[in-house]
Amino acid sequence: MAHETTSSAHDNILEISRQPRPLWDVEYLSATGAFDFSRLQLADVVLSLLVQTAEFRKIAKSSYRNFHVSAGAMAIKGARIGRVLGYNIKLDETDLVNIHAEDLVLAKASDYGFDKISVLAVIGPTQEDHASGRHTPTLHPCGRCRERLRESPLISDDTLIVTAKPDFTAIELATLGDIEKVHETNDSSGIESYSFGATPQVFSPLPQPDEHGHIRPSEHEVDDTDWQSTVGRFLTARYVEKMHHKT
Repeated sequence: MAHETTSSAHDNILEISRQPRPLWDVEYLSATGAFDFSRLQLADVVLSLLVQTAEFRKIAKSSYRNFHVSAGAMAIKGARIGRVLGYNIKLDETDLVNIHAEDLVLAKASDYGFDKISVLAVIGPTQEDHASGRHTPTLHPCGRCRERLRESPLISDDTLIVTAKPDFTAIELATLGDIEKVHETNDSSGIESYSFGATPQVFSPLPQPDEHGHIRPSEHEVDDTDWQSTVGRFLTARYVEKMHHKT
């Protein structure tokens, strides 16, 4: 008689959650792939990923204590690029089911055969890091997630990790190594950090049409100065540097 193995509740829910939903949580964005991706402005890629990750956080809420975290990745699969989204799942105080947003992104990206994650975004409220005890301006991947990211073949030393508060009043950009230094030695010199007095307008919800389906032109104009003069400028410089090294 064959020995039957039993799966834990954590494993069962992870298996269900990693299946694609009608929320576009796994989507191919280009059939021409890395060739076009390398020519996209990195600032536009990151901005789009942050907006989509934030929207996914609003929809997928599975935390018993209302501590909602979402993660998103821009990933490469041979000649294609795609976007993968995930969220945290913790149903009660026990660790019987404790799936982190980064867990789900890594699982989905692996399931779909992606070779590399180029950009990883994490959005959630801040709290003390359980492993290091550090307080950071944005929510970094926790100690467990840092280990899993370091072990994952999808994450490289070149992967850009972008962390942000849900209202985008604080945004940080770094590599996994930079984040590890913060929590291991309190060295934050590798973190590019930005804070804003209010949510940058570029993240504001788009105006909705009136009952006639019209949107006034003045309402559709978005002032992206806060973004372009800070995060956008840094990412553009990084993009130019990466392209320089490729030539």
